[in-house]
Amino acid sequence: MTTKPTTTEPVQSVSKPKSRRFFPLILLVLIGIGYLGYNTYKASRPYEWSGTVEARTIAVGSRTGGRVKDVLVHEGDRVKAGQPLIVFETGDNEAIKLAAQGQFDQAQANLEKLEKGARPEEIEQARARASTLGAALAQTKVGPRSEQIAGARARLAAAQVAADKAQIDAGRARKLFESQAISQAEVDNTDSALKGATAQRDALKQSLNELENGASPEELQQAQARAAEANASARLVQAGSRVEDIKAARGMVEAAQGKLDQGKVMLDELTVRAPRDARVESLDLRPGDLVPPSAPAATLLEEDQLYVRIYVPETHIGQIHLGQEIPVSVDSFKNRSFKGVVEHINSIGEYSPRNLQTADERADQVFAARIGLREGKEELRAGMAAFITVPK
Repeated sequence: MTTKPTTTEPVQSVSKPKSRRFFPLILLVLIGIGYLGYNTYKASRPYEWSGTVEARTIAVGSRTGGRVKDVLVHEGDRVKAGQPLIVFETGDNEAIKLAAQGQFDQAQANLEKLEKGARPEEIEQARARASTLGAALAQTKVGPRSEQIAGARARLAAAQVAADKAQIDAGRARKLFESQAISQAEVDNTDSALKGATAQRDALKQSLNELENGASPEELQQAQARAAEANASARLVQAGSRVEDIKAARGMVEAAQGKLDQGKVMLDELTVRAPRDARVESLDLRPGDLVPPSAPAATLLEEDQLYVRIYVPETHIGQIHLGQEIPVSVDSFKNRSFKGVVEHINSIGEYSPRNLQTADERADQVFAARIGLREGKEELRAGMAAFITVPK
């Protein structure tokens, strides 16, 4: 058995192409360049924050409320400052104002009377009364004159004569009646005449006693009191009103003026007016509807007061400051930006976690900012999405 000699063929080594050997290195270089380029782009790319175009709204209504009489505008209408929007029924407000006007007029007249004081005729009348009562007091103190006493005595003497004659006539009549010469009626007449004459004599006698004795202490005190009262009244009339009374009257006038002004305000509140130029955003009222006092009756939109509300992360809050001009863009106008100015930045952050440890966590805290629009007030509308770009 013969064996064939084995021959070993030389193994040829296969060498890789040079391009394949440098591929990983090239890939790493490209990755590095891309990473560097991305970081460069990221570092130079401006900050961009989204927000919403907003406008200031005004809720208008009436302090009195009541039943709607007329609705003068509709939703979407543009109104001027002071333009009537809604009119309420008057109700009893007009009567309240008239009552307040009457109270004011009365208080004002009373104040003028106190400030002007008494009229000359009133002063003269008070003086005359004081003079009359003073003369009566003097006469009471002095007593009756001798002529008065003499006249009283003469009247008493005449009355005594008449009484004596009546006594004689009565006695003669009784005798004639006993002899049946006259009737009982004639006797009664003489008795009545006697009683009348006697009473007249006694009265004159009492008057003479009073004149001779003078006024009693009680009568003198009464005369003095009446004279003093009349003098005091005359001085008060001449001096005019007290300062305290005038102040009180002025207070009444001011109180009445306040009620009158309140009544006028309530009447004015029956008409709801636009406080500024605006557009009617919402108004859902019809004549006859009841509106409570101080309840919103309509919402107005101030279209010239547009602004954008954005929220800036804490890590970027240093990129904006008050008064800074910032371009604002919206989807509706792709190739145009609008000038905006930073008007306000909140001092308190929002949506912040309890513990802020890392930079990523700190980015979760944002600060609201208001960007006032200086352009585009005719093109932009509240509710549009807006974008703010700030270069780094």
